Amino acid sequence: MTIKSKNIKDLLEESELLQRAANSSSEGITISSMNADDSPLIYVNAGFERLTGYRKDQVIGRNCRFLQGVATDPKSVEKIRLAIQKGEACTVELLNYKFDGTPFWNRLSITPIRDSNNEVTHYVGIQSDVTELRKTQQKLQLANNELQRFSERITKDLERARKTQQFLLPQRFPHSEKVSFASLFVPMEEIGGDFYDVLELESGIYGMLIADVTGHGIPAALLTFMSSTTFKNLAPGFLSTATAITQTNRKLYNKMPDDAFVTMFYAIYDSHSHKLTYTQAGHPEAYILRSKSQEIIPLITKNPLVGIFSHNEVIFTEANISLQRGDKLILYTDAISDALEVSQNSNVNNAFQTLLLENSHLPVKKLFDTIYESGLSSLQDQSYPDDFTLVGLEVLI
Repeated sequence: MTIKSKNIKDLLEESELLQRAANSSSEGITISSMNADDSPLIYVNAGFERLTGYRKDQVIGRNCRFLQGVATDPKSVEKIRLAIQKGEACTVELLNYKFDGTPFWNRLSITPIRDSNNEVTHYVGIQSDVTELRKTQQKLQLANNELQRFSERITKDLERARKTQQFLLPQRFPHSEKVSFASLFVPMEEIGGDFYDVLELESGIYGMLIADVTGHGIPAALLTFMSSTTFKNLAPGFLSTATAITQTNRKLYNKMPDDAFVTMFYAIYDSHSHKLTYTQAGHPEAYILRSKSQEIIPLITKNPLVGIFSHNEVIFTEANISLQRGDKLILYTDAISDALEVSQNSNVNNAFQTLLLENSHLPVKKLFDTIYESGLSSLQDQSYPDDFTLVGLEVLI
């Protein structure tokens, strides 16, 4: 008798503990009977009352569908019905309504309870209010959609900038029996700042420019357009490389961002006198490749960058050299130097000069192709980290 009383007492205490635990839960907990018509609720905890606003006496004996409303997704309801029909557990998120009509997103998980014969006798339901989570997800989705639209817009802008960059480059070179021109321009995936030009200033007198605007992307493309257009409008009026660069610098000064600048190398070749005049403005030195004597002649004037200093602060100078038949003038940007540096050559300039001498017998266009492939080989067939630009000439007569 004592033992039975003790067991009953323990069971009562355990039942009371389970009841307190269920009521202290912030989640709604329900139990529905599968043995009664319409599967009514036989138990709801205090968390369910707080979540839905319904009192226990208002819901016991009713099917839980009273939480549904006009905007409840029928597909979610059907998923619940099929799970119960099969005696399976399931979890859905569906729009439910509180006692006062306030909608909320309910993450409902239902789990079957089986008897000793493996028959489903009840279903336990766990309700969680995930309204704020859904709002956050919706905000994130809206943000992702906006980010996607922004990305697409930037991609289109970059493509327009890439086309603009291509438009700035000469579509054809001046025709001459005394000199042959060539170029090779391979843009990186992101818009860079390289540009070049070949102009016939007077009959038989040619200007050749290569330049590099600092930075990449759309800002660099805009600066490239501004710098190229400025130079193209000014250069035809001068047969002095120093004057052309000086006037370009005058126009660009105070019109570029503080951290932006342009490097330029400008050369003028007179095919009548074979005189080459040149100005180096912060750009890598150019080379004369003299194949007859297997000689490399660097062209250096060591002038400052373009666009940083006013015309009162800087003087651009020029130098000149006489060219011979078979000479090749090589102007380039630093992509090839960067590639040769990756290949761990101790002296990049010597490596480039050696490459030129080894291929000095090639026509200038074929020479440029060889330089490009050699750089790719140094990079182990990776793409160049910057625009690859070469422009030059070969003296024919």
